[in-house]
Amino acid sequence: MASTIVAAATNTDLDTASYFELAARAARSCLERADVGVDEIGMLVNAGVFRDNNISEPAVSALIQKRIGLGLEYQPGRVPVFSFDLMNGATGLLHAITAAECFLATGEVEYALLVAGDTHPSMQRYIAGFPYTTGAAALLLGSSPAAGGFGCLHTSETTGTADPLAWVALGEVGANGRSAMRVRHSNEDPIELAAAAVRDCVTEEGLDGDDFAEGRAVLLAPAPALGFRARLAEMLGLTPESVVGVASAVGDPYTAAPVHAYLNARDSGVLDTADTVLFLAADDASAACLAYHPQPPAVAAVRAVTATGYERLGIGLR
Repeated sequence: MASTIVAAATNTDLDTASYFELAARAARSCLERADVGVDEIGMLVNAGVFRDNNISEPAVSALIQKRIGLGLEYQPGRVPVFSFDLMNGATGLLHAITAAECFLATGEVEYALLVAGDTHPSMQRYIAGFPYTTGAAALLLGSSPAAGGFGCLHTSETTGTADPLAWVALGEVGANGRSAMRVRHSNEDPIELAAAAVRDCVTEEGLDGDDFAEGRAVLLAPAPALGFRARLAEMLGLTPESVVGVASAVGDPYTAAPVHAYLNARDSGVLDTADTVLFLAADDASAACLAYHPQPPAVAAVRAVTATGYERLGIGLR
């Protein structure tokens, strides 16, 4: 059986600026949508970077696990839960998907719950200079014979040494280090890194421009840079409609961006005809692209052949 996206959810509630709480809420919503209980989850992975009070120990995943009551007691017949943090900037969630797949493929876990999102460590929603939207997202993965699974993860990185994206200037903040964060505003354009990762993925998947133009393939490109999606589409020779990002009202959800883009594409209907969905994540230091197949290749091929046959007869499919 192949891995599949069972459910997805985001949360940007305004009554809290705690990433732990927002991630817990997104996780609960995700499980409710899937009608899956916490006792069925065997893995929890956190890909969020910026968190409450700059906490580093215990792992953020453990704190979120506690909030949603996931595997807190070892009892006969209860699924043990493996939780950990996997942080890699904007691309962390895609790396988390590939890590979770290793456990799903062997049957060691039935469901893997992934969470991502960010907040300023002061837990104030609006801080000058902090560019990311306070919020969280959750993605529930499972195994299904009716899915085609994920492809290989393709990455692209800057050469040489990358400057830190964010840090705490301890010499300046003194005793306020838990609530402080300095974020570097880079002038680097991630489009070259993103295009390289997408090209590798497209080649691996055997896709071409027609697949995107005719709705069989969709690229989720949530990078927040001005005009990023349009420029990326032009650089790759894709129709602009086949490249979907995050709704402008959301801002920059950073590590949670791939889930926002996925839900945006689903709600707009562009996933209805897609056999291949490319998840892209990028920042000024790296980019990653991962293909997802909502259904097995054989089913997708049959649907494509059937659609072609009807087109030749002048009949439209609904």
